[in-house]
Amino acid sequence: MPQYQYEVKSGPGKPEIGVMEAESPRAVVTRLREMGYFPLSVEEYTGEKRKPRLKRPVGRVKLKDRNVFFRQMANLYESGMPLTRALTTLQAQTANPRLAEIIGEIRDSVQKGSTFAEAMERHPKVFTPLHVNLVRAGESGGMLDEVLWRLVTFGEQEEELRGKTWSAMIYPIFLMVMGSIAIFILMSFVFPRFAGVFKDFNAKLPWPTIVTLTVAKFMGAYWWAVLAAFCVMAASCVSYWRTPLGRQQIDVAFLKLPLIGDVIQRYEMAKFARTLGTLVDNGVPILTSLKITSDTLSNSVIALEVGKIHARVSEGDGISESLGSAKYFPPLVVSMFAVGEESGRLGSVSKRIADAYDTEVDRAVKTMTSMLEPIMIVVMGLIVGFLVISMLLPILQLSSHVS
Repeated sequence: MPQYQYEVKSGPGKPEIGVMEAESPRAVVTRLREMGYFPLSVEEYTGEKRKPRLKRPVGRVKLKDRNVFFRQMANLYESGMPLTRALTTLQAQTANPRLAEIIGEIRDSVQKGSTFAEAMERHPKVFTPLHVNLVRAGESGGMLDEVLWRLVTFGEQEEELRGKTWSAMIYPIFLMVMGSIAIFILMSFVFPRFAGVFKDFNAKLPWPTIVTLTVAKFMGAYWWAVLAAFCVMAASCVSYWRTPLGRQQIDVAFLKLPLIGDVIQRYEMAKFARTLGTLVDNGVPILTSLKITSDTLSNSVIALEVGKIHARVSEGDGISESLGSAKYFPPLVVSMFAVGEESGRLGSVSKRIADAYDTEVDRAVKTMTSMLEPIMIVVMGLIVGFLVISMLLPILQLSSHVS
């Protein structure tokens, strides 16, 4: 079937250019008018008249941007607007230029005959296999609007859970960073000046002062080297974490930490249960659902466990039985999945587990921050207190000799 390049307008603004497969130019004009466009020109497309590709907008698509896209898409499609016209409307309304370009590419793919799921699948950095498979199931079952609303619910629950976790960690992280910067400035630029003052008095310095001034002297002379070494260490840690072995070892270490490991495990359980339940409820096969769920998990160790569960289920074992052999899945999750298997309501039971673990994550985060904050305040207070006292001791000794 021949392709035709068209130029249309849908309202005020610049004309839009695209390519469509059709039997004839008249068929292109008819289809464009049905989509709500005003055709300006239609000509056969040979590939030679394609305009040069503009530089791709910088930036990334955040979780919030994607959730807004699905919510607006669900509203427009549910109101009866054709898919391509809804995509064109969203492209014009989207504030994120990167996402706006992707929406335009999805619309062009749909106009050329691709399904919505196939067009989304060409952008794996924005739309995960979870989104693609749910949309594919919705298109094949004639319930795309319902699936879009389920994606909205899923995305907003994920955003809320992630937001609670990060908002609770902001203050401890801020405290640690600002305290470290203050100590670095004191040791590199303030305390080295005291060395000359104490030397002029020929006073015998106490050991805390000697230790502090020795470190301060080194930091004052080589602060740039210390800063560079810290940056190199941080870059090395990030590079190591990006390797499969490094990420696995670091994820294992995080899971073993007393407070943080508990939060991570519960967060991953909530994400596992919600993703699996959403996929199963929309008719995605269980093996495919397990594979997609494994890819969406943040912790590589728990994701590896889900991969082992996938292998056991493919060999004929039940899900609850496979979960029972996994290391990081609590007995409550195993028991609930067993109930879901026996009752044939695996999807709904999984969502109930996710809701329960959302609450558990919230509690664990509050417990962790309530313990971390005073610990960090005490540690920073002890360090700063030691440094200040070490500088005051010689002054107090000198004042006592003078008096």
